[in-house]
Amino acid sequence: MAEEEIRLVDVHKYYGAWPALRGVTYSIPRGVFQCVVGPSGSGKSTLLHVIGGIDKPTKGDVWVAGLHLNELGENELADFRNKYIGFVFQLFYLIPRMTILENVELPLILRGIPKAKRREAALEALKMVGLGHIDPKKRPTQLSGGEQQRVAIARAIVAKPRILLADEPTGNLDSATAKTVMETFLSLKRELGITIVMVTHNLELLSYCDRVVRIRDGRIVE
Repeated sequence: MAEEEIRLVDVHKYYGAWPALRGVTYSIPRGVFQCVVGPSGSGKSTLLHVIGGIDKPTKGDVWVAGLHLNELGENELADFRNKYIGFVFQLFYLIPRMTILENVELPLILRGIPKAKRREAALEALKMVGLGHIDPKKRPTQLSGGEQQRVAIARAIVAKPRILLADEPTGNLDSATAKTVMETFLSLKRELGITIVMVTHNLELLSYCDRVVRIRDGRIVE
């Protein structure tokens, strides 16, 4: 049986009086590609933020990579995210004034990695997402949307995280480019052995996932 990587027990999350999550209990084994599907406002993104230590649960317990996140302070949560988690969003959040290589290097700067090692790791990450042929001195605005998303994925995996959290990563992409991004995820799972949790409303993507869970009104329904 695969080692448990993520476990949530009776997790509730309120924003003011609004319950975004209502008693979620769920576990995810290490090394799987987990999809979370549901309509807008169902709690998908909140679930991802709780797993990634961005939001603390109002009630309930969260364990990720062997750590009980409820017990961590803000600085410890920041260290946890930097060490264990890679994030990919629907918007690419690349810095336009920086080259694509510099964008990918950013997480390593936070770790204090020397420049030469940062550059080597960033170039390797770009190769892993199929962008080894592109001039790393280009700016994000010189790339297509799909290429920009793969730069964002390279940035997310450059520090070799244990877990990749993806929030509607293909939402701004056409179907052909979305397929390329999903194949990139599968390649990363195979090569790095990472756990991937992706939230999406696109049911066409579910064939890429090992497991699928549905969420509605803040509750796991399937």
